[in-house]
Amino acid sequence: MIDQLKMLYNEWNQKKIEFEDFSSFIEITTPFVDMHHDYIQLFLTKENNTFIISDDGHILNELEMLGIDVKKTQKRKEFLYICLKTFGVKIDHATNELFVSFENLIEYPEWQHRLIQCLLRISDMLLTSRNTVISIFTEEIENFFLDKGVLFNEGPSYTGLSGKTQHFDFSLPRSKTRNEKLIRAINVPSADSYVSPLFAWMDIKDVRKNSEFIVIANDTKKRLTKSFLEPFHNYSVDVFKWSEKEEWVENLKTVSNS
Repeated sequence: MIDQLKMLYNEWNQKKIEFEDFSSFIEITTPFVDMHHDYIQLFLTKENNTFIISDDGHILNELEMLGIDVKKTQKRKEFLYICLKTFGVKIDHATNELFVSFENLIEYPEWQHRLIQCLLRISDMLLTSRNTVISIFTEEIENFFLDKGVLFNEGPSYTGLSGKTQHFDFSLPRSKTRNEKLIRAINVPSADSYVSPLFAWMDIKDVRKNSEFIVIANDTKKRLTKSFLEPFHNYSVDVFKWSEKEEWVENLKTVSNS
C-alpha cells in the first residue's frame, strides 16, 4: 500500500511539474496554486557554484498591487520575517524576490519545497490583508459619511431573482424626490472588478424598483481604467471617484436630507 502511494504521488508530481530551459535560467511551473489559482512559477539560476530558486518577486509585488506594503506595518513585517526564518527563505529588498540558495544539486527538492511552503504561507497573509484593506476602505467611507452628515444604512442585503442574497456596503434612504441609493465600495479597481457588483445589482434591480446603484472606487493609488469604467457606464451605473469625494458628497447629502 505504501509503495503504491509513493508511486502514485511520484507519477502525479512528474505529470504536473513542468520545466522549461531558457539558457540563462530554468522556469519551473509547480502543481501548487497561489491566491489567484494560478500555478506558482519559480526560476532556477546558477551563479558561480551556487544554485538559486526565486519567485521573481511575484508574492510581494502582488501585495503592493493591493496597496499592502508589508514593510510599513509592524505586524505584517514580523509575520513576513517569521515566515522567512521558519523556512530558511531570503529576501532581496531591491527586487522583492523571495529566494533560497544551495550548493549541491541534490538539495534541490528540499529547498524548492521550503520556498513553496513559504510562498503559500505569505499568500494566506495576502488574502487576509486584502480583506482587511477592503474593510478599512468601507470604514473610511462610513466615517466620511458621518462627518458630512450623510444618512445611511450599513451592509444591507436583499434576495435577488437568482434566489441568492446580494450584499451591498451601504444604502441611502429614499426621499420624496430621490430614489434609494445602493452602494458598493471597490478598493482595488481592476479590469474584472465590475463583475460581482454588476451581477448583484442586476439580480435585485427588478425587486428594488425605486432604487439606484452607485459604485465608490478608490482611485487614490491607481487611475481608473476604461476597462473598469465602461461596463458600469453601459448599465447606467455612476462610478464616484474617492479622490473627488468632496465634490459628489453634496449630492448624497441632498438625497439623505430631502
